[in-house]
Amino acid sequence: MKIALVNCDIKWESPAINLVNFDKILESIINEDKDRPDLIVFPELFTTGFSVSAKYAESVNGKTHKWMKGWSKRLDSAIMASIPVQDGDNLYNRFLFVTPEGNFYYDKRHLFSPGGEQSLFKKGNAPVIVNFRGVNIFLQICYDLRFPVWSRNVKLSYDMIINIANWPAARDSVIEPMCRSRAIENLSYYAFVNRKGNDPKNEYSGQKFIVDFKGNYLTPVMEHPDYDTFEIDKAKLDSFREKFPVWRDADTYNIEY
Repeated sequence: MKIALVNCDIKWESPAINLVNFDKILESIINEDKDRPDLIVFPELFTTGFSVSAKYAESVNGKTHKWMKGWSKRLDSAIMASIPVQDGDNLYNRFLFVTPEGNFYYDKRHLFSPGGEQSLFKKGNAPVIVNFRGVNIFLQICYDLRFPVWSRNVKLSYDMIINIANWPAARDSVIEPMCRSRAIENLSYYAFVNRKGNDPKNEYSGQKFIVDFKGNYLTPVMEHPDYDTFEIDKAKLDSFREKFPVWRDADTYNIEY
């Protein structure tokens, strides 16, 4: 599976401008990569930045969701990002996983209380794993990384975690050790993409990488100013799990939703 991680800058609270800029990035993928990615992954809250405001919330199947569906069909790729979504009486930080065949979503479970996120959004009530082109993908958003129980790979239910983030540079020293730990302890790939640039409160370093099941960083197969492309090998993962089946000795647990 081929994966493009887009560590784009995000203009603060400017959805229309951001979508125009993202059009340019996706056009560059068309022009520069004949073998197009299976997954194209944008950061958390990619149309607004980390804005704790209901002003830019979209309805279910709103403008940005339709934009993602259009690009997904054009590229024959899955497009992934989170946006603020008003669903009934509740507002969610919603991870949209849009494919040419259908749509999936995950509502952020661990809301960043130091930033006031819990005062606006309702937390998600269940993990979401999507099977796409033979790979089981566990969806996570930013702060979810800090909670290893949430990531526990029970009976190898997933093959890769994808975490999309707005993770400030002031705290980014912890990102790589935690991603490597999550990958190793869960015998899975871990993909992480953070925005770059700045907003009124923070600067962002724009990390984009994939760690394999041994904690090693994958080398990009293509590099670009706004994205890097990687390839994961499901057969290698399956072989390692069979040869080193430590997952069979894992503890059982239940999470209260």
